Amino acid sequence: MIKIICQALLICGAVLTASAQIGMDLTLNRTNYIQFEPIYACVTLRNDTARPLLFGKNPKLQGYILFEVTDQRGNIVPKRPGMELSVRGLVLEPGQIKRMIVPINRYYQLDRTGVYRVHAYVSHSMLPSEYKTVDLKFNVEPGISVWKQTVGVPDLNPQGDPNAVSVERTYNIRSITEGATKAYYLVIEDSKKIYSVIRIGKAVGYERFSVQVDMLSRIHLLMPLSPKVFQYLAFSVDGKPVANQYRKISSTIPMLFRNPDTGIVTLVGGETARAGVDFADPSAGLVKAADLLSEEDAAATGNSAPPPKAPAAPGLVDLGKDL
Repeated sequence: MIKIICQALLICGAVLTASAQIGMDLTLNRTNYIQFEPIYACVTLRNDTARPLLFGKNPKLQGYILFEVTDQRGNIVPKRPGMELSVRGLVLEPGQIKRMIVPINRYYQLDRTGVYRVHAYVSHSMLPSEYKTVDLKFNVEPGISVWKQTVGVPDLNPQGDPNAVSVERTYNIRSITEGATKAYYLVIEDSKKIYSVIRIGKAVGYERFSVQVDMLSRIHLLMPLSPKVFQYLAFSVDGKPVANQYRKISSTIPMLFRNPDTGIVTLVGGETARAGVDFADPSAGLVKAADLLSEEDAAATGNSAPPPKAPAAPGLVDLGKDL
């Protein structure tokens, strides 16, 4: 799968970089994002210098891969304080192709909604000039709230203060439109902080998702994958996954049942659905961003610093579908 992605990227960038000593391309995993969601950029480099290209400490080996992001008014988007993208330790052998998956929202202040443009460029002391990619446009939006509930954060300490003021947190399901598709996100927040932004599914015809909150303020979701198959998800108030199952309609219909006396939420009805049989395997053709970053980690040697890690985010990033 990784080789196929690389070949596709090289075909796309061949016309633009045919005469360059460095072949370079930039792609995004999507073009529409909900506010505060990770934004992954894939930088592909091809070494056409006919000699090894090292990114090291020595002034003769110094090189950089940087981004320039502008907002809808053409203003430069500033970097986040103290956050620098390092590729020290990267080695490009003659003719070799390397990919880097970079969570650009970690390094640049992309928290505001709006339309942005981004390009990447590479510079190195051994190259006669800098090389840059074409600009890519993407949109960050707040989404439309379709369901919301405020809950208390449970105190699991058995010796907790019974007179303590309850701490509130809000579950907010928002939707954004991606072409003909509507995607749903679970945003966990309070008045001061966003705790988690989780992509939980897509709209399927007229099917409606189901939501319940249990006695420990955990949220339970039943998301339709098709008219007959559903995904059951549950998360804590911190956004940590509690459950992830697939159910299909049998003689009964899958549903969430909340016991009115205990507050326990149970998934009832239906039967287990099988990936690749009853529904398309969600992991097929998908690559974790952290898996691709491990290639550059292996290249880092000595005292060199490894490339940045992707932030923790539930689920997988589809790097093949939209590249």
